[in-house]
Amino acid sequence: MFYFFLGLLQGILEWLPVSSSGNITLLLVGSSSITFTEAVRVSFFLHAGTMGSVLFKFRSDFVNLIQDTLSPPYPPFLRFYGIATVISALVGIPLYGFLQIEISEIAGALIIAGFLLVTGVVIRVYHPGLKARENVTSLDAVIVGIFQGVAVIPGLSRSGMTIAALLSRGVKQREALHISFLLSVPPVCGLMILGFSGFHWIYLISLLVSFIFSLCAMEVLITLSQSLNFSYFCFFMAFITCLIVIFQVW
Repeated sequence: MFYFFLGLLQGILEWLPVSSSGNITLLLVGSSSITFTEAVRVSFFLHAGTMGSVLFKFRSDFVNLIQDTLSPPYPPFLRFYGIATVISALVGIPLYGFLQIEISEIAGALIIAGFLLVTGVVIRVYHPGLKARENVTSLDAVIVGIFQGVAVIPGLSRSGMTIAALLSRGVKQREALHISFLLSVPPVCGLMILGFSGFHWIYLISLLVSFIFSLCAMEVLITLSQSLNFSYFCFFMAFITCLIVIFQVW
């Protein structure tokens, strides 16, 4: 039952603006005898379930990306994807390997909530999100890559950071979610490599559960992004983040 709950938590929290790795690590350390280092590795490995759900749900997108890679000239979104991935690696790897900055789960969640609130206000006052994937620029890619790279800091949410960055760049909210989902695959591959050394067969239960609930969570978020006003979507996500913070404090 415990490993079922781990998978459920990973599948849902991965797409909310809170740190799934941080919450999974705290749960493992607090409820079992494993070390903190092993708990971090397990939390990294469980990302394989959510990555699998992205590859499954958006398989046609990844097929198109591969085909575009093999047949230049390259379309704008492929360039965006490549630049954002490289920039996030250039920013994230030094932060992870050398700086070892730590931010508490509560502080990290509040930072993300603040990003989302500011983004919602800016969009509400100045402009709606009108930019589709075909219109993203290299500057958009650099900014999103930086935000995703910074999310390697414990306590910060990758999805929250990338969604906030995309929305602030005027990308349509459904497109922002879609792009954030797609961008999750390269960094998750890196996390899996780090986490594989802590693998035990029992974790396959969590992996399968996270795959299933991740698919469900993505569907819910996509539906909300279609029905909520663009700026209200940011406010809603910030509100959910604050509720989770209150629950953690309580």
